[in-house]
Amino acid sequence: MKKRRLLRDMGLLPAYVLYTLLAFIIATALCLCLSRALDALRGEIYDRYRSMGEVYTISLGDELDVQDGQITYGVLYDNEGDRTATFSKDRGGFCPGERPARGNMLQVVLVPDYAGEDRLVFLMLGAVQLLLVPLCYGSCTILCAALFYRRRLAGALRTLEDAVAQIAAGRLDFTVAYGRDDEMGRLCVSFETMRSALLDNQRTLWRQMEERGRLNAAFSHDLRTPLTVLKGHAGMLLSSLPGGELTNQEILDEVRVMELHIERLEGYVEAMARLHRLEDLEVRREPVDSGLLLAGLRDTAEILRGDKAVAWSVYGGGTWRVDQEVVSQVCENLLANAFRHSRTKVDVTVSAEDGSLCVVVSDDGQGFTRRALERATDPFYQESSGGRMGMGLHICKLLCERHGGELSICNNAKGGGLACASFAME
Repeated sequence: MKKRRLLRDMGLLPAYVLYTLLAFIIATALCLCLSRALDALRGEIYDRYRSMGEVYTISLGDELDVQDGQITYGVLYDNEGDRTATFSKDRGGFCPGERPARGNMLQVVLVPDYAGEDRLVFLMLGAVQLLLVPLCYGSCTILCAALFYRRRLAGALRTLEDAVAQIAAGRLDFTVAYGRDDEMGRLCVSFETMRSALLDNQRTLWRQMEERGRLNAAFSHDLRTPLTVLKGHAGMLLSSLPGGELTNQEILDEVRVMELHIERLEGYVEAMARLHRLEDLEVRREPVDSGLLLAGLRDTAEILRGDKAVAWSVYGGGTWRVDQEVVSQVCENLLANAFRHSRTKVDVTVSAEDGSLCVVVSDDGQGFTRRALERATDPFYQESSGGRMGMGLHICKLLCERHGGELSICNNAKGGGLACASFAME
């Protein structure tokens, strides 16, 4: 099985050399077999006419009374009767005028000329023998090339053509598979890698489009409230001001309400612009000293904590390959949320292992509601009106995903909120 697999995965060049060698061996064997067969056919014609010939045995000391043109075949014997030489008129080796050593015997065969049809067949068989070498080797070479193409190239090319056709049609949910580990197999593997990357990019694009759609829907939904309020107050002012029905204080109150909602609209626009900037953010993983990064996070926590306590737990140190700005921004948002919802204390756990940096922020507050656990990372989500855009956790989620990690939220064992942000360091 292992030997079979080795032959199957042989490279194209060694495989073609092997195919060529086999074709050469087959062509040589075929040429020899056909040549012997043709020799046998020519020999049958020759033997048939030889059997009709007249044989004369004479002493070389005697005078020859046979015409030179009639002598077709001759055999020279010595005194003991052993054959010493053979002469043929066709080969030009027999000269009846020469006299070998006296005492030897000469056997002369007079064979009639071939008939017209037999002569034609005899000559054609000879011509075919001359063409056997180019015919056999040429045919085997063509057969070798055709077989090599069919067994080593056609399958891979057909697989790649089908893959190109499916990609051109916009279908990427297929697999490029080829059973050999040769050059064509590695090309198919590279093509499969490309297809997989295209599929991942397409899915990412789909997710971004869906996220953009949800974001636009949330943005449109949240814009309705301030726009409706502004429209109502503007309508009331337009209808009441001409008649002097409102006092100056009432007019100022209406204007202040409209100003608050205008600021709210500006906040939504700024949040949308910030999200668009985050989509173009390029994460740059660089070696960062863990001590310096943690010192910056502790300074941020000291500024945000107010009168609340914070406890730190750190596992792993040294140098971390992360984007310091992204990590700091995510941790700042998580710490701000935790201190805002905690009662007395916030716990922060930082660990770096298996190529990932993980930051867990836990508080002792009331925790997330069931609805918040499902939607807290959605854009513009807020459980109560407090002037906030509800974008903090959504931005943290986007930044974590851009850094190759993720953001998850849950309630801890004491009922408080817990957020875990991970960042890929490789």
